Amino acid sequence: MGKVKALLPLPLGAAGESCSALEGLARLFRHLGIEHISVVTGWHAAHIEPAAQALGLAVARNPRPEDGMFSSVCAGLSALAGGDPALAETPVLVQPVDVPLVRPMTIQALLEAHAADPENVLVPTFAGQEGHPPLLPARHLAHVLRHAHTGGENGLRGALEGLPVRHIPVADGLMLPDMDRPEDYESMRLLASRRETLRPGEALELLRLHEVPEKGLRHGRAVGTVAAALAKALLQARRTKKLGLVGNTVTNPGFAPDLAPGFDLGLGSVLDPDLALAGGLVHDIRKGAKGHEAAAGRLFRQLHLPVMAHLVEDHRDLTLPDDQPITERELVFLADKYCYGSSFVPVRQRFEQKMETFGAEAAQAIKGRMERALAMEARLARELDCPTGGQSVQGHDQDCAQGEAPQSLQAALSLQPRQSLQYGRPANASLPPHTLLPPHPPYASYPEDIARAALTALAAQLGQTPGDSTTLAPMPL
Repeated sequence: MGKVKALLPLPLGAAGESCSALEGLARLFRHLGIEHISVVTGWHAAHIEPAAQALGLAVARNPRPEDGMFSSVCAGLSALAGGDPALAETPVLVQPVDVPLVRPMTIQALLEAHAADPENVLVPTFAGQEGHPPLLPARHLAHVLRHAHTGGENGLRGALEGLPVRHIPVADGLMLPDMDRPEDYESMRLLASRRETLRPGEALELLRLHEVPEKGLRHGRAVGTVAAALAKALLQARRTKKLGLVGNTVTNPGFAPDLAPGFDLGLGSVLDPDLALAGGLVHDIRKGAKGHEAAAGRLFRQLHLPVMAHLVEDHRDLTLPDDQPITERELVFLADKYCYGSSFVPVRQRFEQKMETFGAEAAQAIKGRMERALAMEARLARELDCPTGGQSVQGHDQDCAQGEAPQSLQAALSLQPRQSLQYGRPANASLPPHTLLPPHPPYASYPEDIARAALTALAAQLGQTPGDSTTLAPMPL
């Protein structure tokens, strides 16, 4: 790539600060209690070895880096074999430094699996794809080195062909990509900031690993779809207000609007529809457990995903101070109230049905939760520039009753990533630069209209009528 990949800066520090890929991996392993870390150097030894030593890492130099990556693996294993005898029975994780975003939960899963199954080589997988790092039990290291001495055909993969290998599935798509090209590095910089969240495909994989039943999958998909639609609408409303002040168009409102030079959107304009979708998918992952929302929060903290924990642990009931912006957390909370299974229900109707079912004491608590949900709905309606809050736009009800999402909402509710929208114009339509935006987007609608249209669109996408049973199709990472 023309640069020393091990020393490229990425936001991998404890508070998101920048550090080298090498330091980020060292912090990861030490955080999980792995103290003996060896760095194998080769072409760029003069640059990497001082950095490794400054981090307190052992160094092993590959005398023949031109022989490829497997030669570096063997150089490291040979150094371990001739080193501290106390490490003779210790398993080895083989981690390429150009795959720096592997999450703690992957390493943790490998260590736990090895404790229960010390015989097998362990290879993490995401949705069937093998990733890094493989875990090699100490008893198999000699076999790997012998494979190198007999030609080393197919490298480490070839060495493992003669060993018992077990795949360990994890919901970590970040253990797959490497940074061989400059564009890979740029992608890594963005992905690194998301290590404490899940993308939608990862969320769906986690649901499958936890064997969430189909009923739960349908509800999670519905809540995620609504939360993402609300996030897109709110993001558009916030950016429209700010960008309109400088006369900008919005080419890609959900991701990267075309800003006037020097114009900063500022805090409060940052929302991630994909994070809202992922949060909705997994919000009920511990359904059936006592206090399932808090149990979900504990699960995500055990997986070292604190952002996901914050997103779901209060989804049953929450309030938001007036000086705090609505985030994906509040949108998942509200989306959950719109989804009865996978079908739309207005917030008030949902809670009133509950109050009719339970006694007076429980009904009073339910009424309190309803009032807080309605207050959140009204606040979101105000941010979406709705004239008044709390009820649907007249005319939308008729469209939705006939099974059709309002036409003004359909383009806004697409969940395809990086789709461009210019207020109904196709992405390639020509617009004069800095065209003033209208004061309200044409789909500025009440939250419940957005929710209902999103669920109608989801049902159409899956070839179902709203509320029908369906098995979830794979989602993109």
